[in-house]
Amino acid sequence: MTDFITIAIDGGAGTGKSTLSSLLSEKNNYLYVETGSHYRALTCILLKQGLAPENVTNFVNENPVVIESEIIKKRSYIVINQSNFISENLRSQNVNENVSYFAAIPALRKSLFNYQRSQINLARRENFSGVILEGRDIGTKILPDADLKVFLHADINTRIQRRNTDGESDTIIKRDQIDSNRKDAPLACAEGALSIDTGKYSAQEVYDIVMESVNSF
Repeated sequence: MTDFITIAIDGGAGTGKSTLSSLLSEKNNYLYVETGSHYRALTCILLKQGLAPENVTNFVNENPVVIESEIIKKRSYIVINQSNFISENLRSQNVNENVSYFAAIPALRKSLFNYQRSQINLARRENFSGVILEGRDIGTKILPDADLKVFLHADINTRIQRRNTDGESDTIIKRDQIDSNRKDAPLACAEGALSIDTGKYSAQEVYDIVMESVNSF
């Protein structure tokens, strides 16, 4: 088994990315990075500024931000201009309804690219045995050279039920359309990725399937 592993996990809302990533992190010495929270944090900032998506590019270009990390219990949290978002409600209905629109803006994605890539070196410096990045463009854009790429999917009814169970209001179909059709880094299954229908397995079974691949390195 390799001394350090990079794992890219992609999929739409409600497919089980966070559940799988949390299990992998909890049961192994892996740093967990949820890239969706990065876009949610920026969406939160932009909504507070009262900006419409069409005005975001100029705002981002004219207002560069300092982005750092804070690690708590094997998880990397984004810190923007010395403000963290750990206690912020990044899954509010307002953020859920707007995050895909803001995340589709190339200038915003570009502002996060190097930071997200830097999480590999952060994990190495902090003596983790690996790093998990999960989101929608990890295997195709952020970590195309990841040791293991995983793509999670499930039928729409299963995904909606999961979101309702989590107490979240989400327009999953609309978000899928935006995420899959954006010009920059659309949601897609990366070449060579391990594709898993999480509606057919328990969370533990999905974890076991992934760990079988991890242990093969």
